[in-house]
Amino acid sequence: MKLIVPQEVTDAVLTATNVSETSGETIWNSGTVYAEGARVILTSTHRAYESTRDANLNNNPATDDGSNWIDVEATNPWKAFDQRIANPTTNSGTITYTLSVASKVTALAFFQLNAPSVRVVVKDSGLPANTVFDQTVELVDASDIYDWFTFFTTELDTFKTEVLFTGFVAFPGYMIEITIGDGTGTPAVGEIAFGNLVTLGTSVNGTSIGLRSFSSKEQDQFGSFTIVPRAKSDPIEFHFSMAAQDSGRIKRVLNTVRDIPVVYLSDEAIVDWGLMTYGLFQEYELFPRAVGASLVVLEIEGLT
Repeated sequence: MKLIVPQEVTDAVLTATNVSETSGETIWNSGTVYAEGARVILTSTHRAYESTRDANLNNNPATDDGSNWIDVEATNPWKAFDQRIANPTTNSGTITYTLSVASKVTALAFFQLNAPSVRVVVKDSGLPANTVFDQTVELVDASDIYDWFTFFTTELDTFKTEVLFTGFVAFPGYMIEITIGDGTGTPAVGEIAFGNLVTLGTSVNGTSIGLRSFSSKEQDQFGSFTIVPRAKSDPIEFHFSMAAQDSGRIKRVLNTVRDIPVVYLSDEAIVDWGLMTYGLFQEYELFPRAVGASLVVLEIEGLT
């Protein structure tokens, strides 16, 4: 049982991307009069805003109290770091990021991917920089192939949506280069989270996976349904054991992240089982013992 507390992504961290922030967008101008419903962006905040009224003139969205503008979402390249999985960054061909490491990173997690591959390259701070890690993960999902018939008839047109990179250490001053996609189609990524991988304990039987849909399903008097698709979350109840003397450490760690979106996973080897989520813990129960192993039940509500 492990977790990653994501590091904050600022302009100093995200040093380069091939995803345009301004393409198809209108940059706010203090001298322009905006009608109700008009959408603008600010590259200083990397946010998109919507006008709440007509004759909206010289009201800075970044400092507005909601009387003139509402904050709608992150701009396209920054959606991958906005803590909203269902609102992905998209781009034609590939999505690339270069991240300058501010504090130690030992893991990167990707959520809501729609791409055939992801590549992560880590370079040190030398001049010239040396590559210390370079791994590409193919995301084509071949799990439906289990015999000769399915081998010849299955269309390989779906991708794994989550992937985790570990096995490296990136110290402050290192650079992390990310490439999503292979140059074809329109790849997408809902969230990228990176930080230090922290071990809590050992996963045991009892862990359960769920899905919570926020879609609206209304049935009329004739039994027909009107369905409005909306986001979903992936709740997981983790069961894990730990050394009895570790109770204090586990309590401190979990109390520290009680209001922070965090990546939780059972183990790196079984991420493909759906045992990784990005969310907030609802509650935990710790059953301490004087000796041996103590049991912890940790309930996580996945973010949408």
